[in-house]
Amino acid sequence: MKRTLLALLGTVGLLVGLGFILPAVAWWQAHGLALPQVVLPLILGTVLCGAAGATLMRSIFPARH
Repeated sequence: MKRTLLALLGTVGLLVGLGFILPAVAWWQAHGLALPQVVLPLILGTVLCGAAGATLMRSIFPARH
C-alpha cells in the first residue's frame, strides 16, 4: 500500500512539475527571458520533478537490505 501511494505521489508530482516547466518554456520562446515569468517557474518545476522522480523510482525499485 505504501509503495502504491508513493508511486501515485511521484506521478502527480511529475505532472505538476511539468505544469510549471512547460508554460515557462513557452513564455521564454514567445517573449524572451524574463526573470519572474521564466526562471522561477523553471527552477521550481525542475526541483519538483527531481523530487517526484526520485520518489517514483524509490517506490518502483525499493532499497534492498
